[in-house]
Amino acid sequence: MKVLQIDNMVAGYGRIRVLHGISISVEEGSVAVLLGANGAGKTTTLRAISGLIKSEGSVRLDDRELRGQTADNVARLGLAHAAEGRGTFTDLTVEENLRVGAFRRTDRDGIAQDLEKMYELFPRLRERRTQKAGSLSGGEQQMLAVGRALMLRPRVLLLDEPSLGLAPVIVNGLFDTLARVNKELGTSMLIVEQNANLALQIADYAYVLESGSISLHGPAAEIAAHDGVRAAYLGD
Repeated sequence: MKVLQIDNMVAGYGRIRVLHGISISVEEGSVAVLLGANGAGKTTTLRAISGLIKSEGSVRLDDRELRGQTADNVARLGLAHAAEGRGTFTDLTVEENLRVGAFRRTDRDGIAQDLEKMYELFPRLRERRTQKAGSLSGGEQQMLAVGRALMLRPRVLLLDEPSLGLAPVIVNGLFDTLARVNKELGTSMLIVEQNANLALQIADYAYVLESGSISLHGPAAEIAAHDGVRAAYLGD
């Protein structure tokens, strides 16, 4: 079952068209990854899906049309977007940031359970729970951004370059946790990532975006074995 279906999406900024009719789907409980060079349109894709910029075509979440909805309504319907650059509320504590992620929810017991789950998934956040987010390291802020998005209990989690600017050891741990989130919570994900090696390891399906168009797609293992992908993104 497809939980997220994008068909013939066209989007851009002003008169500049960035996406040229792309189609992407995410199966229930799966991880899809979107690969591409800088400027290919990866971030634009996520921004259009989540309603941050206008688009043409169709974006359906659980068979409900999202295009034309405000970003707030899109989130309310179950799509969480952890944007590039983390975007934590620097003057709030770690725990306050996590609770902000659940501000649309009213189930207090569920929120408390999910808060504990975030601390289990990200033990460093438990250690820093009373610190202001602005005092955290880059890796800790990325953990917080992911945890805050998960507090929404999203149907689909959009992640934009989660490894950006992080040390390799931090990145490896983060992707291990994302794989655990997918398996334990069943959270479907669409990940934009330049670290193709790691992304393809946890993905079920992959898309390659070139100049605003999908040039290649298929099961992650097949994409990882593709000669062109290996040369362009895997360093082979």
